[in-house]
Amino acid sequence: MENYVKAFTDSGFLSSILTMSEFFLIQGSIMIGLALLFALYIDNEQNHFRGFFRLVYYIPFAIPTVISGILWGFMYSKSLSPFQSIFGLVGLHPNFLSSGSLFWSIMNIVTWEWIGYNMIILYSGLQSIPRELYESAKIDGARNFDIIRYIKLPLIVPSLILAIVFTVIGTFQIFNEPYVLQSMTYVSTHFTPNLYIYTTAFSYGNFNFAAAMAIVLALVTFAISMIFMRFAGFKEE
Repeated sequence: MENYVKAFTDSGFLSSILTMSEFFLIQGSIMIGLALLFALYIDNEQNHFRGFFRLVYYIPFAIPTVISGILWGFMYSKSLSPFQSIFGLVGLHPNFLSSGSLFWSIMNIVTWEWIGYNMIILYSGLQSIPRELYESAKIDGARNFDIIRYIKLPLIVPSLILAIVFTVIGTFQIFNEPYVLQSMTYVSTHFTPNLYIYTTAFSYGNFNFAAAMAIVLALVTFAISMIFMRFAGFKEE
């Protein structure tokens, strides 16, 4: 029980949870918003390249997260990144792996990895909508924007809730991206809860405390997911 009490008072563990909460609010909003736009775009029957764009948007999710971390680490590197050459043309030399930029750099990696996954969830919800509703709306004079606003968006709310809950769970599970970038720059051990738990267990050998934090993290993730579903008014049919 001392380990569980310590988990709720440990500054590193609490800091990692707060960091990931902020990460979710910013990155989750951006990712779900873009995934929704992409889903609406490929759901447009006038788009003749829907299959191509589905594949392009989904490919990053098929790449293992460790490989994605290495790939983007190369893209962020000051000595190897082609971005540095491009920015250098206008006299800029950004450091994407600095302490002030790392939060946003990892956010970019996670968004790139998971946007296609969430797009497929939302696209599946859009595909389940009867097409007769669109035809009836067009007969009544509805424009494409009206169909999106009054038919598509209200009917895919369950899919949106599912995508957001998955994003909550995925955010608090982030580990591979910051772990891989540790070999390229300084990443705080309490950047994410899983990274802090891993360091506690395998660098300091405190497996009991690490196990307690893992259980607390699972409970926190479950609680946040349930609170959101309750707030969103989700009801099981």
